[in-house]
Order: sequence, then structure tokens, then C-alpha cells
Amino acid sequence: MQIVNKIVTGGKAHKSRFHDEKGNPLDLKGFIYLPHCLATTALRLTIGYRPVLPWLSYRAIKFLDKLLKPDWKMLEWGSGMSTLWFAQRVGHLTSIEDYQPWYEKVKPTLSKTDNVDYQFKTDDNYFNLDQYPDETFDFILIDGSERGNCAKSAVTKLKRGGYIYLDNSDKHSTMEGSDTRIAEETLLQAVKERGGEVKYFVDFVPTYLAVNQGMLLKL
Repeated sequence: MQIVNKIVTGGKAHKSRFHDEKGNPLDLKGFIYLPHCLATTALRLTIGYRPVLPWLSYRAIKFLDKLLKPDWKMLEWGSGMSTLWFAQRVGHLTSIEDYQPWYEKVKPTLSKTDNVDYQFKTDDNYFNLDQYPDETFDFILIDGSERGNCAKSAVTKLKRGGYIYLDNSDKHSTMEGSDTRIAEETLLQAVKERGGEVKYFVDFVPTYLAVNQGMLLKL
């Protein structure tokens, strides 16, 4: 019974595998990605295979594939298969990672890319972007650690009309003052102050059988 419950619910944070942590349900159109999600999840769990796709909502991936431009400057916190995928679509990518074993694992996969500045940073240096002028980046992806502080740094370094994507914006939805909640509040406040648009994606992601939410902002 416990195994069945785990399969259906996906853990204590989710009402079911078809809801994000905020309780938002997956709509019917989202189920079109279920077969690919199941297949890639099985491949990851059995042989460790990960497709060259960001670990983001399927519909966010589709949206970003059309949005990104070959002359854009991009920054991502948190690296992986997303790094390769984004590097193929933008002019220059700065990727920041704070977990040493993962950094060492990802680094060789970037050996054939010439437009990625892959950095290992920890502590306060992880989210500090003082070395970059304001309005440097066209697109910023916030994933990984220190999301609240990363969001604060990202707003000033984003070009006018640029985009920020907060991954797992539903995470720790009931924990007031949590890192993700601070990040979401910071970005929504930036939309109010600067004007902009907000778009949420509630969807499956590649290699993990559960629904999450991502938030895309244009500022």
C-alpha cells in the first residue's frame, strides 16, 4: 500500500503526481508529455541516461526554444544537460555551479563548446554578480541554491525587456520565508516596479515523474 501511495502521490509535498507543490493541477494538454516523461525517468533510474534537455517544464522548454536568440547573453545558476542545451541556442552562456562533484561531472561534457564560461562558486560568491555591469544579460535562469539571493542579483543584471526563469517556483509553497518563496516575491515585486509580464508553467519535466511549476518573467 505504501508503494502504491508513493507512486500516486510522488511524496508528501504533492497532492498527487499530477499537481505541483502549490496544488495546481496539470491540465489535459500537459498529459501529452507523459510518455516521454515516463521513458526518460526509466532511463535515468536504470542506466543513468539523461537527454540533452533542461530539467524544466516541457512547455517551458518549447517556449524557450522559440524565444532564445543566437546573439543573447545568458546566465544560469545550476548546471547540467541544460548547459549544453542553452549553449546551442545563445551567443554566450555563463553557468555557475556550487556542488563540486557535479561540477566535475558536467565539465567534460562542455569540452567541445566555446561559448560557455563554466564557473564553480560557493558561499556568498555564488550569487554575487558584481563583476558584471548592470543590464548585461538577456536571459537568466535561477535554479540550484540560494534562489532568493540569486533573484535579487538577477534583477539588476538583466537587460530591459529581458527574461528571468525561476525553476520550481512551487517549491516549499507552505514555508513562509523559504528561499524559493523569497525568490518568487522578489521577482514579482520587480515586475510591479519595472513593469513586465509573468507566465507560469505547470507541467511534467524530463527524467522525473512529477509535476512542478516554473515562472517566466519579462522585465
